[in-house]
This record gives sequence, C-alpha cells and structure tokens, in this order.
Amino acid sequence: MRKLLCCTFFLFASSVILISENTKAGNWNKGGTGSTFLIPQTNPGGPAVSHTSNEELPQNVRPNDNTISLYLDRKTAHIHYRRSQGRTYIVEPSGNALEFKFVTNIKSAVLEQQLSKGYILSYLFYEDGIVKYNGRAKDGRFRQDVNNEMLFFTHSTGKSITSYIIGHAICEGYIDSIHELIDWPMMSKTLYQGQPLLDLLNMRAGDKHTIDEKRSHYVMGSKKHHRHMGLNEIARLLEGTKKRGRKLFYNNFLADVLANYIVFKSGEKYDYLMRKVFQEKVKIAHPIYYEKHASSSGGSTKDKNSPDYYGQPQTLASYSFMMTRLDFLRVAVAMMKDYQSDSCEGNYLKQIQSKAENWYRGRHKSRNASLWLNNYAQKYGGQFYFDFLGMKQRNIFGTEGYNGQNMLIDMDKSRIVVTNSSATAWDQRTFMLEVIRDGKLPK
Repeated sequence: MRKLLCCTFFLFASSVILISENTKAGNWNKGGTGSTFLIPQTNPGGPAVSHTSNEELPQNVRPNDNTISLYLDRKTAHIHYRRSQGRTYIVEPSGNALEFKFVTNIKSAVLEQQLSKGYILSYLFYEDGIVKYNGRAKDGRFRQDVNNEMLFFTHSTGKSITSYIIGHAICEGYIDSIHELIDWPMMSKTLYQGQPLLDLLNMRAGDKHTIDEKRSHYVMGSKKHHRHMGLNEIARLLEGTKKRGRKLFYNNFLADVLANYIVFKSGEKYDYLMRKVFQEKVKIAHPIYYEKHASSSGGSTKDKNSPDYYGQPQTLASYSFMMTRLDFLRVAVAMMKDYQSDSCEGNYLKQIQSKAENWYRGRHKSRNASLWLNNYAQKYGGQFYFDFLGMKQRNIFGTEGYNGQNMLIDMDKSRIVVTNSSATAWDQRTFMLEVIRDGKLPK
C-alpha cells in the first residue's frame, strides 16, 4: 500500500511538472499568459552532479545550486584555459562605456523567486533608456557571485552578433552587400564558393549533407569538433562538395564560416573593424572575447601546391563570444539605436529583416515548447528570429543562445529583455515574450 501511494504521488508530481512545462499556445496567442510555475530542481540542497565532462549542462537537466556552481566554475576555468593557450580574440574597452540609468526594480515576486531558487542567473529589462529591472542571483547562492564582471558565453546569440559585425563590414566597404557572391580562395573548392552571402546568413546554404545533423559541430564525418581544427583543415574535408538546394538547415558550423569570412574580407583592417563595433558603437565596459579555432597546418585542398594557411586569422574566428551581462545589454541597445536611425548599419538590420524567410513552423505546439524562444518565431533571417506569435506586425528581433543566453529587442517601443541562464528550464513566454509584448513584468 505504501509503495502504491508513493507511485501515485510520483506520477501526480511528474504530471504537474509536465503540465507546467507544456505549452498552452492557443490561449497564449490570444493574449493569455505563460506559466509562472517554478520548475523544481533535481535534489535541491544535494551534492553537485557532473552530467558532462565539459562546461555546459545538457538542456534536459534541472540542476540544483551545487551543480550550477560546478558548471559556473567550469566555464571560468575553460575561459582561463583558452586564454592561456592563446585561443581567445580580445577587444579591450576604451574607457567610454555606455552608462545606464537605473531605477528601483519593478516589483516581481515571480522574478525574485526565479533568481532565488530557479535557473535564470541575470535578468535585465530596459525600456526607453532606463534599466527598469536589474536582477541577478543572490550573492552567496553559488561559489562565484553573479556580478557585473562575470563572463557569460553568448552561444548562438553570438551568431546574431556576428551578423551585426557583417553589417558594419558592409558599411565600411569590406563587403559589397548581403547579395555579394562568396569569392574566397581558401574556400574555393567547397560548396560555399559562389553562393550569395544572404543564403549563408539565412541558414540556407544547402549544406545539410556535410554536417552531422544532431551534433552540428562535426563536419563531413570528422570525429573532431570543428573548433579543434582550423578552417583550412575543414576546407580540405569539404573539397568537392556542392550546394544541395536552399532548404533551411540551422547549424553551428555555418556561423563560424561567416565569422571567418569577415576576417578574410576585412584583411588587415579586421582589428580596426572589431574595435569600431565594440569600442565605438557598443561602448563595452569590460573586455569581450571570442574562442578561436585551433590552428591547422597545410592548405585548404589536397593539392600539394595549396598554400599553407597555418595560423592565419581567416582560419581561427568563431561566433562564440564571452561578455558580461551589461555588455550583452550594450550590444542590444546598439542594435536598437542603429535600427531606429537612418545609419548604414540600421539599414542593414532592416534589410535582413525584410529578407527573413520561414522558420520551422509549428514548433510552438510541441511538448515543452515554452522553454525555447525560437519556437515562437515564424521567420528567420540574417541570424535573427522575427515575427513572433502574437506580435507579427511588430519589429522585434530575437536572439537565443544555448541554455537561455537570450536577447529580445522591440525596435518600435524601445524595450529590451536580456537573460543569462544556467539551464533550459523556464518559460520564455512569461519572462521574455510577454514582457516585450505588454511592457510589464510577471507579478
């Protein structure tokens, strides 16, 4: 009898969690609300659990505080290790950091609970030039306090930042336009040669047959993560490949191709371009980094006469940025101000928005859909998400990084939400979409 009661309680509790995580898309699309239920941690107060050998938690994990602490420490150690290897590109601040105006946080018991017991580590709500909510996990909760100096990985939000840099490269004259045809000696024997840049920006490069669909860090059956080799070595793997159609295929490797294309096109002006973006435009307060590829010796083809590209900058760049929580916000503000102006960079943002194409449809109806922001987008273009359900007529740009490193920017109403998170375990409708839609935080 005791076993039966235990099993009954377990099934009931599990169903509560599943119901809380599942999407009620129909009601939400008509102006309803997402779930404010706090998805419980696994074994709260228990010891840390090492789910992987690296610094990133799987998306299906609901970590307790000690596990979150462990992975925060691993991220810090990973950054230090890459820096010791010389495998980080750095842009230093120039002392002109954009200063924010802060007001007393709007009251939100739901957000306070999430920051005290949940998975969001940093939450920023900006509106009309003012930071109206500046939330972070409580001091003392983890071995490292979440503060304004802590570096967060951008993950796939870095793809959108890379696109923003491409806009600046176009405006500086290094790239002709989004319609420019790729003409790149190092990649000339691969499927990317001759493609319009827009097809790469829109993830329609016809490269699905060259990349591991489940683990899009692996190219042409290689057992090596694509960042563990230079782009010249990857070009050898891709030699002779051809584009197959224009069907949407979202993947990680393609964004690194774009990052290195910027290096190739800007040449000796690359460092100047990066300073122009992050020092002059974004006005960062702290150093920003991206993780470099490992260097590979040899040419970009199997031809023995192919020039050796070892260590060349065009083989090393990536979209994997690391920056502080407020520098995340500075990036979003810069994008918004450009869009709202008649600047060349603003016109680029409007152009990629106008060229956005259908995103994977119907994902908002899937189980646990509310845990991912992109499930509510209807279009994708230029490495951004657009046309969010319930807000299709509004000019909203979305970015999403693994485990919730997200930005949602309302270009019309000057609203921004930026999150940094430890796990994929909170409702994107409640904490992002509804805040942008209504201008109000959850109660």
